[in-house]
Amino acid sequence: MALFSTRECPFCHRIVSRWLYLFHSLSHTRRLPDGQQADHATLRPSARYHGPLDDVPQVYYHAKCGGCTVMPEDIIRSYLVNPTLYNDETFCAGCGRYVRQRELEWTETGENLQQYFARLKLKRRG
Repeated sequence: MALFSTRECPFCHRIVSRWLYLFHSLSHTRRLPDGQQADHATLRPSARYHGPLDDVPQVYYHAKCGGCTVMPEDIIRSYLVNPTLYNDETFCAGCGRYVRQRELEWTETGENLQQYFARLKLKRRG
Protein backbone atom coordinates (compact mmCIF):
# COMPACT_ATOMS: atom_id res chain seq x y z
CA MET A 1 0.00 0.00 0.00
CA ALA A 2 1.31 3.45 -0.86
CA LEU A 3 2.48 5.62 2.01
CA PHE A 4 -0.05 8.36 1.29
CA SER A 5 -2.99 6.36 0.00
CA THR A 6 -6.49 7.71 0.42
CA ARG A 7 -10.05 6.52 0.32
CA GLU A 8 -13.43 8.12 -0.14
CA CYS A 9 -15.48 8.35 3.03
CA PRO A 10 -18.82 6.55 2.44
CA PHE A 11 -20.53 9.01 4.80
CA CYS A 12 -19.40 12.48 3.65
CA HIS A 13 -17.70 11.45 0.38
CA ARG A 14 -14.55 13.43 1.12
CA ILE A 15 -11.18 11.95 0.28
CA VAL A 16 -9.42 10.98 3.52
CA SER A 17 -5.96 9.62 4.19
CA ARG A 18 -6.11 5.91 5.07
CA TRP A 19 -4.03 6.74 8.13
CA LEU A 20 -6.72 9.10 9.39
CA TYR A 21 -9.78 7.25 8.15
CA LEU A 22 -10.55 5.39 11.39
CA PHE A 23 -10.45 8.63 13.38
CA HIS A 24 -12.47 10.42 10.68
CA SER A 25 -15.16 7.71 10.59
CA LEU A 26 -15.70 7.91 14.36
CA SER A 27 -17.38 11.29 13.93
CA HIS A 28 -19.88 9.70 11.54
CA THR A 29 -20.56 6.54 13.54
CA ARG A 30 -20.94 8.06 17.00
CA ARG A 31 -24.35 7.56 18.59
CA LEU A 32 -26.66 10.53 19.02
CA PRO A 33 -28.82 11.01 22.14
CA ASP A 34 -31.74 9.30 20.35
CA GLY A 35 -29.63 6.15 19.81
CA GLN A 36 -29.13 6.64 16.09
CA GLN A 37 -25.74 6.74 14.42
CA ALA A 38 -24.75 10.34 13.48
CA ASP A 39 -24.50 9.54 9.76
CA HIS A 40 -25.12 6.60 7.47
CA ALA A 41 -23.20 5.50 4.41
CA THR A 42 -24.74 6.60 1.12
CA LEU A 43 -23.76 6.72 -2.49
CA ARG A 44 -22.32 9.99 -3.77
CA PRO A 45 -25.17 12.37 -4.74
CA SER A 46 -24.32 11.98 -8.44
CA ALA A 47 -24.57 8.17 -8.17
CA ARG A 48 -27.95 8.07 -6.39
CA TYR A 49 -31.32 7.37 -8.00
CA HIS A 50 -32.64 10.61 -9.49
CA GLY A 51 -36.16 9.62 -10.48
CA PRO A 52 -39.43 10.30 -8.68
CA LEU A 53 -40.12 8.56 -5.36
CA ASP A 54 -43.91 8.60 -5.72
CA ASP A 55 -44.29 4.80 -5.50
CA VAL A 56 -41.37 4.14 -3.15
CA PRO A 57 -42.31 3.43 0.48
CA GLN A 58 -40.68 5.78 2.96
CA VAL A 59 -42.18 5.11 6.40
CA TYR A 60 -41.90 1.84 8.30
CA TYR A 61 -43.72 0.53 11.36
CA HIS A 62 -42.34 -1.57 14.21
CA ALA A 63 -45.13 -3.63 15.82
CA LYS A 64 -43.03 -4.41 18.89
CA CYS A 65 -42.91 -0.77 20.04
CA GLY A 66 -45.71 0.72 17.89
CA GLY A 67 -43.36 3.34 16.44
CA CYS A 68 -43.04 4.62 12.90
CA THR A 69 -39.80 5.83 11.32
CA VAL A 70 -39.27 7.90 8.18
CA MET A 71 -36.37 6.64 6.07
CA PRO A 72 -34.12 9.52 4.91
CA GLU A 73 -34.31 10.33 1.22
CA ASP A 74 -30.53 10.08 0.67
CA ILE A 75 -30.63 6.49 1.97
CA ILE A 76 -33.64 5.61 -0.20
CA ARG A 77 -31.99 7.06 -3.30
CA SER A 78 -28.81 5.11 -2.47
CA TYR A 79 -30.42 1.71 -1.88
CA LEU A 80 -32.56 2.04 -5.02
CA VAL A 81 -29.30 2.00 -6.99
CA ASN A 82 -27.49 -0.48 -4.72
CA PRO A 83 -29.80 -2.53 -2.46
CA THR A 84 -26.79 -4.41 -1.05
CA LEU A 85 -25.33 -1.21 0.41
CA TYR A 86 -26.91 -1.76 3.83
CA ASN A 87 -27.06 -4.66 6.26
CA ASP A 88 -30.28 -6.14 7.63
CA GLU A 89 -30.67 -3.72 10.54
CA THR A 90 -32.53 -0.41 10.41
CA PHE A 91 -32.99 2.27 13.03
CA CYS A 92 -36.35 2.36 14.82
CA ALA A 93 -37.26 5.82 16.11
CA GLY A 94 -39.78 4.25 18.49
CA CYS A 95 -37.28 1.96 20.22
CA GLY A 96 -34.26 4.21 19.79
CA ARG A 97 -32.16 1.29 18.53
CA TYR A 98 -31.34 -0.68 15.42
CA VAL A 99 -33.64 -3.65 14.75
CA ARG A 100 -33.78 -6.40 12.11
CA GLN A 101 -35.62 -5.54 8.90
CA ARG A 102 -37.82 -8.61 9.39
CA GLU A 103 -39.41 -6.85 12.40
CA LEU A 104 -40.55 -3.87 10.29
CA GLU A 105 -43.14 -3.24 7.62
CA TRP A 106 -43.75 -0.35 5.27
CA THR A 107 -46.81 1.67 6.28
CA GLU A 108 -47.62 2.44 2.64
CA THR A 109 -47.68 -1.18 1.42
CA GLY A 110 -47.65 -3.47 4.47
CA GLU A 111 -44.66 -5.29 2.99
CA ASN A 112 -42.00 -6.59 5.35
CA LEU A 113 -38.70 -4.71 4.89
CA GLN A 114 -36.64 -7.90 4.71
CA GLN A 115 -38.81 -9.19 1.85
CA TYR A 116 -38.75 -5.80 0.15
CA PHE A 117 -34.95 -5.62 0.13
CA ALA A 118 -34.64 -9.28 -0.95
CA ARG A 119 -36.91 -8.46 -3.91
CA LEU A 120 -34.78 -5.42 -4.83
CA LYS A 121 -31.60 -7.51 -4.64
CA LEU A 122 -33.07 -10.21 -6.89
CA LYS A 123 -34.24 -7.57 -9.37
CA ARG A 124 -30.73 -6.09 -9.46
CA ARG A 125 -29.16 -9.50 -10.20
CA GLY A 126 -31.73 -10.37 -12.84
